Amino acid sequence: MPNAKDSHALSVAELYAAWAAGLTPGDVPEPVRAVCKSMVLDIAGLCVAASGEDYVAAVIASLGGNGPCTLLGHASGLDAAGAALVNGTSAHGEDFDDSFEGTPLHAGAVVVPAVLATCERFGRSGAVALLGIVVGAELMCRMALVAPTAIHRAGFHPTAVIGALGAAAGVGRALGHTPRQITDAHGIAGSLAEGIIEYLAEGTWTKRLHAGWAAQSGVRAALLAANGFLGPRTVIEGEHGFFHAFAAPAVTPNFGEITADLGATWRME
Repeated sequence: MPNAKDSHALSVAELYAAWAAGLTPGDVPEPVRAVCKSMVLDIAGLCVAASGEDYVAAVIASLGGNGPCTLLGHASGLDAAGAALVNGTSAHGEDFDDSFEGTPLHAGAVVVPAVLATCERFGRSGAVALLGIVVGAELMCRMALVAPTAIHRAGFHPTAVIGALGAAAGVGRALGHTPRQITDAHGIAGSLAEGIIEYLAEGTWTKRLHAGWAAQSGVRAALLAANGFLGPRTVIEGEHGFFHAFAAPAVTPNFGEITADLGATWRME
């Protein structure tokens, strides 16, 4: 594992970003492609199914304006970040989206809206969207294994906090960012990540918002990084990093889960 205090060692985010930036369509095996196709179909259907719900209407009304990116199930559109927020909230709202058990979390409701909105905004192809979804979903599933159940026990929603980093990585790959830009997007997303689980007390709407907010945060983090905004490269394993902030201290994180056998073992599958 890299030593966060050694300025010459690659951080966890840098190692993952280097793999992500170099990933090509030919590197994605057919079973992983099949998972991505199922995720896109699932998320699109869930967005349409929830399009008439009050909580979706509230999110759309709060944003105002319009833009070129599709709100699934609606005639209007928004900018990329706004579409990611609305579609992510819709996809997670009825709780039928995909689950990665153990931590647990929902990768599709975060990564798919973020990547599709960005690809629509910047005219990227379906092949590029596939790479973005793969990179984002794989990171989320791997982060879920670093400290199983610890994020929930610390009072945070794993989909919300892990999702911001997953969406940032996926959007960065879809936009063709350099490893440095994807690393910066990771670091920025670490400061944008949020989502407490107090919704359990009353069954209010905030859980539904978490996937959309993570998707939006990932879009914004990636766009900030593309324009030269710097984020901490040790965002994941650092002394004041992600798992220090969002995971119960009784669990020792295994950061190797994020970087081991990249491209050979697919956690998202």
